[in-house]
Amino acid sequence: MLEKLWGNIPVGPETQGARVLGAVGKRWLHVVARYAPLPPATRASLHRRRGVHVGRRVFIGTEVFIDDAVPSSVTLEDDVTVIAQTTILGHTYYPRHFHKLLGDEATRADLRTTIRRGAYLGLRSTILAGVTVGEFAIVGAGSVVTADVPPYTVVAGVPARVVREFGPDDVGIKSVIEVARKLGV
Repeated sequence: MLEKLWGNIPVGPETQGARVLGAVGKRWLHVVARYAPLPPATRASLHRRRGVHVGRRVFIGTEVFIDDAVPSSVTLEDDVTVIAQTTILGHTYYPRHFHKLLGDEATRADLRTTIRRGAYLGLRSTILAGVTVGEFAIVGAGSVVTADVPPYTVVAGVPARVVREFGPDDVGIKSVIEVARKLGV
């Protein structure tokens, strides 16, 4: 029965049995978070309810796709900015006939995607499963990130490559933290 609904993609434990109702509910939250004209803080809150680990003062733009099958595999730390139409994947599913080549769900179960504090993901960028974007890193618009991004770097391209490095002194970290403390956030 499940194969008729899902095709030849194996169904993860998050969507098996009675849990399918919760998974469907989380996907509806995802639709609202992606397309409704909401303030960014409300989008962040909806993604938290879906299971995405979202820190404080996170900006999430419109039409942002954050893994809808295993949202708990994605972490957005404090002060992250995700601009419109960005895709963040936290897991992978492959058709059964590729398991010998690419591995099955058990071999990929520990994939986690983490966007570290202060990182900026540009318009229509794509972050693949298992990648960590470092603190205060910048991902250029339209980039496809296939490997970890070091902190304090700018990456761009397909696949994304480091195009510039900078240091903490180049970022207004202290002023952001001071303003946040004054506001009690």
